[in-house]
Amino acid sequence: MGPTTRRLQTVDYLILGITFVVFLYIYAGFYQPGIYVLSYGVMARKILLGFRVIVPIIYLGAVILYVTARVRHVAVSSMVLLSVVTAVCLVLAYDVVDYAYQSWFDAHKKRFHPYLQLMPQTYVTHSSASHPVRIFCLGGSTTEWSDNSGRDWPSRVDSILRNTYGRTDVEVSNLGMEWYTSLHSLINYETNLRPYKPAMIVVMQSVNDLLHNADFSYFSHGSFREDYGHFYGPVNRIIDRRSLWRYLTDILKDSWYAKPRTPITTDVFPGLAAYDRNIRTLIELARHDSTKVVLMSEPFLLKEEMSPDELSVVAMLKVEAINDTLVWSPQTVINGMQQYNARLAEIAESEHVGFIDLEKVIPKTLMFFRDEVHYKDTTFSVIAPYVAEKINEFLGQQLR
Repeated sequence: MGPTTRRLQTVDYLILGITFVVFLYIYAGFYQPGIYVLSYGVMARKILLGFRVIVPIIYLGAVILYVTARVRHVAVSSMVLLSVVTAVCLVLAYDVVDYAYQSWFDAHKKRFHPYLQLMPQTYVTHSSASHPVRIFCLGGSTTEWSDNSGRDWPSRVDSILRNTYGRTDVEVSNLGMEWYTSLHSLINYETNLRPYKPAMIVVMQSVNDLLHNADFSYFSHGSFREDYGHFYGPVNRIIDRRSLWRYLTDILKDSWYAKPRTPITTDVFPGLAAYDRNIRTLIELARHDSTKVVLMSEPFLLKEEMSPDELSVVAMLKVEAINDTLVWSPQTVINGMQQYNARLAEIAESEHVGFIDLEKVIPKTLMFFRDEVHYKDTTFSVIAPYVAEKINEFLGQQLR
């Protein structure tokens, strides 16, 4: 004879009603995420989708289990066994994911440099000329990163100088690196690149130096320092290595009823003095070796009037100028980028070195930017010919 059944009692409906209200409260929270978790882009959408799918499944499973246990005479031992098996499966799944998580960190250790945070790119000649005219492009991710076809703007400039201007002896090398500031480029140039005696260095540094002024961010440890010693940058992910459990709880915390950050709007940036010093020192070292210097302003999307679509792609502020309670406003970045680009122009004029005002060339629209400063494919086709034309002019001038 099978187990007997019985009807749900009033207390059961009361319990189910209360748990349903609790479920709705919990579930609604995942539709009010914080801007930090949203900065993960596609990953954030997957995380939020996961929460929005898993929570109802867990709730529905719990309801089915409760109703089954109350309506049918299910042995207590069976319920205990089911609970134990579920718990063991969850522990085993966690261990598998944790192993993969820790392995990812171990595999990426070699990317980090004890002084330069990330391992700089190594110069490798790609010219067939016996004595190539070396042009080194220094900067951050806006120099390093390529388009969807795998071509960066320095390699495009190289092709244009060769094919359009007939400078077959010229070799343009991309030696930029994401996260790099003027200080990184200065150290990298002195220790790794200077021995190659390039004919010219093209330097585009603004936004990463600017972000170091956000000394309250998750990547900073203490107040602003002129030697940038407060900013741990990507190394912070190794130094402050979170367990998988802490990582998941941190994501959960910012995915569920996240508290809004207080925007900070300022036009005061103490890092300008250090930035000025680093750029001038780089020029001094290059000048000592008769290496021409060309400084280049950095384009950016942010402007006084922005559409909702344009504001929706603002990503760097949500990662590098934010903590649990504060975040830079877009206006702060506008103020900062204007000041840093203006300072670079002033340095170029006073030091009598070349200057390319690239910021004035790239329109501030979503056709050209995928976030505050990083480019879409269309932008590379604008940058390359303009920069190539200017470099061709500078190669024929007597720059200091």
